[in-house]
Amino acid sequence: MLKDINKNRYNALCLVADHICPSEPSREMRLDAIIRDVPDEDLRWVLGRLHYFLLKIIEDSDYDPAEDIENLDSIGLTD
Repeated sequence: MLKDINKNRYNALCLVADHICPSEPSREMRLDAIIRDVPDEDLRWVLGRLHYFLLKIIEDSDYDPAEDIENLDSIGLTD
């Protein structure tokens, strides 16, 4: 799975990791949790684990965003 990560998938993982906040679920998610009778403590536990695993996938991926910057430098597309 980690070998399938390309630039767009890497960026998508980073975006999702930024939006999954383990300490403060979104308002919509909190309302859904109330409707589904999910305790706030359990919701935060799950969000914390998801956030951890997203960061771990990003860290362990074969994709290196620095290589893209180097490639742009080599063809003169950056300052």
